[in-house]
Parts: sequence; C-alpha cells; structure tokens
Amino acid sequence: MKTKTIGVDPDKVFGLQATVDERLRAAYRKQNPVFILHLEAFLKMSEKKRNELLGIKSFAIEETKHLKLNNSNVVVSALFKMNDEFNPDQHFKKGDVKYWLSDNFQKYVLNPAKPFSAIPEMSFSKHSLKEMTYDKDIMEELGINEQSGKLMTREEILHTIADLTGKQPKGESGTLLTNGYATIIGYMKCDDGVVRAVDVCWYSAHRGWYCYCRDLDSWDAGFGVLSRN
Repeated sequence: MKTKTIGVDPDKVFGLQATVDERLRAAYRKQNPVFILHLEAFLKMSEKKRNELLGIKSFAIEETKHLKLNNSNVVVSALFKMNDEFNPDQHFKKGDVKYWLSDNFQKYVLNPAKPFSAIPEMSFSKHSLKEMTYDKDIMEELGINEQSGKLMTREEILHTIADLTGKQPKGESGTLLTNGYATIIGYMKCDDGVVRAVDVCWYSAHRGWYCYCRDLDSWDAGFGVLSRN
C-alpha cells in the first residue's frame, strides 16, 4: 500500500461539526467580531495551510487491492454563513438541484439534520473499485473506522453532496460518476449506532441525483468511492 501526505484532517483541526456551529453561534450572539473573523479565516484556509499551521498530517491511499486512485485532491468548499444557515431539508427538497431521496436516506441522514452554519474545506481522494468489493474491505483498506476520524458526520455528508452535485446539477462530467454507477460519498454512524454507506447516483432518465443510505454490503467493479484525506 502506498500513501502520500495531502493535508489536514478537519475533524482533528476543529472537532466535530456541532462544536463549530456552537462556537460560531455563541460568538455571533455575543457580537464577538474578532473571533468571528478568525473563525471565518480558519474555515476558508486550504487544508495545506492548516497543515502548516497545526502540524497535523493526513494521508491519501494511492492504491490498494480493491481500489484504484483516480484523483487525490477532490476539494469540497468551506461553508461559512455568519447571519444565515444551510437548511438541508430546504436544499434537498426545494433547491435548484433535482434529488430523489431513498427512505433510508431520509430516515437516517436528512430528517434528523438541523440547519448548520459552518464546515471547513474538506479534501478527498476519489477511487474506483477494481472488482466486486465488500464495504468492510473498502473501510479497512481506507482506514475508515471510529478511531481514525474518517467516519463522516451527518453535516459533512450533506454538505459534500450539496457541494459536489451543485457542480454537476444536470449530470455534467465531474467528480461524481454519471454513467449509471454510484459514488460512495462516505460512511457515517447513524443515530441507531449502525455505520452505513451514503452514496449518490445520477439517473439520466429522471435528470436527477438519487441519494441513498445503505446497510453495509458489497459494490460492483467500477463504482466510485470518496475517502477523506
């Protein structure tokens, strides 16, 4: 297995998403302009810059038994809304991008989500599956588990989907596959304590993005996988 340094793991830099939102809202309530300016600057830094400032390393997996690296630096833009919030329910149900939402995606990802205000820039590696592969093997080869910090939060999942589909709203070419194969956005621990895979797939017949949250199983060759660097 080959690895190379890419940047900062945002979980280690600023803690969980709830912590970011709580600090942002508290600062705004107290009208603390200095802290807000510093937070805004921090959230908008590139991961390389945060790495230089904080000395935190993260690694992108170049290639494994089941995974072929396609792109080692997929960037999801930072979200910072000082006077507003990102409302997931409104975005996914009434926004400009057309979505179809599976029952499990609504149950485990969207419905429990509350509006949020801040997400640091995130860097991912994009892989494709060389052969039929089980989720447990994907997670093992990419080091995705509760201890590694590579499980994604609900807010990170929702923002990543919104950011990437927003760059391919009509099924244009880009990071997400548009050839009928799904792209695994990430793995998250749901409120029932079960880790599940969240993926999106472009359906050309319906001209929209289908969003799924699935119990761990297997995927065919050619499917895409994103992994936090």
